Amino acid sequence: MKKITTLCVFLFCFGLASLAQNGKLLALKDRGIIVHSYTSGSYIHFQFVNQQWITGYVDWIKDDSIQVNQFALQPIMTSFGTYAEDTLRVGPLRMHVKEIVAFAQEKGHYTSVFTNGAFLQVAGPLYAGLNISNSIIKKDPVFSNRNLPQIAAGVVTWFLGKMQRKSHPNYRPIGKRFSVEII
Repeated sequence: MKKITTLCVFLFCFGLASLAQNGKLLALKDRGIIVHSYTSGSYIHFQFVNQQWITGYVDWIKDDSIQVNQFALQPIMTSFGTYAEDTLRVGPLRMHVKEIVAFAQEKGHYTSVFTNGAFLQVAGPLYAGLNISNSIIKKDPVFSNRNLPQIAAGVVTWFLGKMQRKSHPNYRPIGKRFSVEII
């Protein structure tokens, strides 16, 4: 009797230990290094293949697919005239991992105006506008040979800001640099 009880306890403990090892991990990698990982119950915010941003909690992760319990935060007006956020539960969404296009940056991620191109996008038109207004005030021809390169410099600066914004997005696109893998 003692052997049967010991055997039952051993099989029960072994069964619980094997159930504990069933967890999968969804890993976001930056050039092969894991920068963020998601398990069942983790908060996730990503862009779906149809360009829609999905927010929710991971229900389960399998070999090549995940299920996300979606919700949406909507701003509402309270009875006191102030704004608050209301949670709208959308429901579960099952998808393949390859349907994830991008991940949002974590909350508190700092984006500089110098790195995302906003400074150049503002400085370029301001420089061109200042040059044009100075030409009008001095009663000089606006598009003279001396003034045209300076206006063009403002336009080129704005264009460089647009290019920098495109090369430094405020999210993590899946592609050359970032990848998603289930471990």
